[in-house]
Amino acid sequence: MENTQLILNAVNFAKENATDSGISVEAVAKSAGFSIDYFNRIFLSHTGFTVTGYISYIRLKQAAFLLRTTDKSVLDIALEIGYDSHEGFTKAFKKKYGVTPSEYRSDNKAKMMSMAEITDKTVAHRFVHNNPDFKLVDANEVIDFLLEKDAKKYGYFCTTIKCCGLEIAAPDGDYKKGFIGIGDDLNGGFYLEMLTDDYEILADWIKRFEQRKAFYSDESEDEIKSILSSYGITEKLKITPQALYFGEPFDCALPEKITIRLLTPKDKKAIQKWAGGRNDGYVKHLLNDRDYLDENNLEYGAFEGDELIAVAGCGIDEAHGFRLNNCCAIRFKNGRENNELYKTVFKFVTNDILSKDVLPFDDIQHGEYAKTHGNFTSEDLGYTVVNRRYDIV
Repeated sequence: MENTQLILNAVNFAKENATDSGISVEAVAKSAGFSIDYFNRIFLSHTGFTVTGYISYIRLKQAAFLLRTTDKSVLDIALEIGYDSHEGFTKAFKKKYGVTPSEYRSDNKAKMMSMAEITDKTVAHRFVHNNPDFKLVDANEVIDFLLEKDAKKYGYFCTTIKCCGLEIAAPDGDYKKGFIGIGDDLNGGFYLEMLTDDYEILADWIKRFEQRKAFYSDESEDEIKSILSSYGITEKLKITPQALYFGEPFDCALPEKITIRLLTPKDKKAIQKWAGGRNDGYVKHLLNDRDYLDENNLEYGAFEGDELIAVAGCGIDEAHGFRLNNCCAIRFKNGRENNELYKTVFKFVTNDILSKDVLPFDDIQHGEYAKTHGNFTSEDLGYTVVNRRYDIV
């Protein structure tokens, strides 16, 4: 326990310097104030990696990212991430991914990277090290268990496990009584997603863990507050309803001169005008030709004539055959906001998702967002709330 922060310092140092070909175990140990013999053993017990194994893991993960997002040569990537030769890099890469770097690039050029491929796999090991009564369990087994138990209620959580790379830990490894999904917050720490039907267990976890955490329940906000207060918990909660659509396609006749369709790289000029000078991550994504190759990445544009006035983004997520869209975030060009068109675009996207045999999902069109983006909730249109996420704030 007392070495947790020191190990986190070492993890961050190794992560930041992994591509330095001269990095050594001694340098990582020194960054955290450890002697080399003691450090090797304690790093492994905290993270599940040896020091050299973790450095290799970080390097190869960076290589996978560069192979999928750039046109740099394999040799240039090898040198950039700290390898001295094409041969040494290719051997290490094939050992981890089962294919050569060139084969990996060819196989994945049409797929966007998911959070699961970016997350740092030490986070779950660090959690279990600090909580030895928990054991890591097979996330795939948990997904199968939840989908069989109630796919409508837990389906989105299952796709979250897949897409965000959540590792699953349960007391004594028995996930059927409740478990915790452990996610990487990309800042060296982790967050917890708690799932249990036993509120006494849930209350204990809320009191016990200090990390950013959330839990899922189909109970109303008032009921949850009453239940938790009976266990002495009075933390503020932020509720996010999770809703699915099971109805018939909407009637969503488009206003005159308005068309809605999927965007393509040919729409770059229209996208740049829509962005109005913004150059944030989402705009960069819309301007990246590669991202349009992924058939599960859906970006819709609402046009008035040739002018792009709104963009609606969502993606199709899957877990063991269960498929749904990952919400629908609609953004208007400055000065072109329109409540009725917002609702029409949302209906249009829902219809298109239905036509792809995908379950329409929404957790955005609620609360403050709903009041300022279209003045409606998805429930108003017939979506059914099947679960609620409660963030402890």
